[in-house]
Amino acid sequence: MHYVVRDMALWIASTMDNKKEKFLVLTGAGLTEAPSVGMWKDVTRMSLMDNKIKRLTVSPTSPRLLTLFLNSNYFKNDKVNYHFFKSMASLRVLKLSHSDLPCEISNLVSLQYLDLSNSIPDRLPLGLKYLVNLKCLNLEYTFRLSRISPQVISNLKMLRVLRMFECGSFLDSLVEELLGLEHLNVLTITLHSNHALQRLLSSSRFQSISIPSLCLRGCRLEPFTIFSLASLRHLQTLHLVECNDLEDFMIACAGEMKKIREIHGFHSLQNVYISHSKLRQVTWLILAPNLKHLEVQNCPYMEEIINIGKLGEVPAEVMENLTPFARLEYLILKGLNNLKNICSNALPFPRLKEMSVHECSKLRQLALDCNCGLERKIIIEAEERWWKQLQWDDQATQNAFHPYFKSQLD
Repeated sequence: MHYVVRDMALWIASTMDNKKEKFLVLTGAGLTEAPSVGMWKDVTRMSLMDNKIKRLTVSPTSPRLLTLFLNSNYFKNDKVNYHFFKSMASLRVLKLSHSDLPCEISNLVSLQYLDLSNSIPDRLPLGLKYLVNLKCLNLEYTFRLSRISPQVISNLKMLRVLRMFECGSFLDSLVEELLGLEHLNVLTITLHSNHALQRLLSSSRFQSISIPSLCLRGCRLEPFTIFSLASLRHLQTLHLVECNDLEDFMIACAGEMKKIREIHGFHSLQNVYISHSKLRQVTWLILAPNLKHLEVQNCPYMEEIINIGKLGEVPAEVMENLTPFARLEYLILKGLNNLKNICSNALPFPRLKEMSVHECSKLRQLALDCNCGLERKIIIEAEERWWKQLQWDDQATQNAFHPYFKSQLD
């Protein structure tokens, strides 16, 4: 550790009253090793995040330590001293995101908050089940996680928040374990089967749980109406990835659409990502009035984003005050080789900030109202060759958007 950094850290710690909390903050300090043992003794909260620490070789005695941030470092599990966590009996908050997962965290029996997001373990240690005071566990974006041993999650009886969005591992049996968590009130999750999805949606227990983020990855989804997801009132982020059997998200009838509007289905939905499906359109997104970010890529059958024809039989009163993409800020379209329209009608896009179009060779119109370009800047990122082949309703519309075109490499 650089002597200036060391002296500053020691000075901050030493100038505080012994009876008060002592903080040691070395965030982004360029550290390659953990602080020496003597610096840990009386600290109550420590941040070593965003450094270049490759190994934890010290054996600190930290009886008062409550919070420890180790996220965004380079150490691996086999580079962690077995005794590193042994004398941290009071630790309640531990962040290890962007780092490997030491097996020794099972010693932290007082732990209440554990953040492993973006970390790289291929499995969770069985000892995790001994963290019986854990209230929040974050496993989001742990793509390499291939196995969670049975009864690990179900043994964490005090869990209130469990985040498993874009988590690599999920077995149908885990749904049953989740059902037994009586205190769980927030869940983000990735599901890999239609059976798991239906089990979740049909459970009265899950109706009382807030599910802000849901990923359906590789599911063999039978045709089902969009109403199945509209019941998730707190859903903010939805990913549909590699659901190869999914050809249509049906709005079964005008009555169903009316019911979705009555229960304010999809009112919380802000982010949608769809890739590698056989969907031809995503017209149901008009039911998401607060959608901000839409990304659709590698869907070779996609012909149109919003298909007005699909709404032909819906009574006018049901469609009242429905403006497609009224709050959309970012629209990303990539690898949609059959896409011909965003929408057959020009849309106002009152909040749009950026549109990115790549590998959509059949798309010839942008469905942008010319007033969009006159009222504010909308960055349009696309290939130069594609931009030159676009068809515009009139010269004024083309002139309005041309200054904000940003060329991609062809």
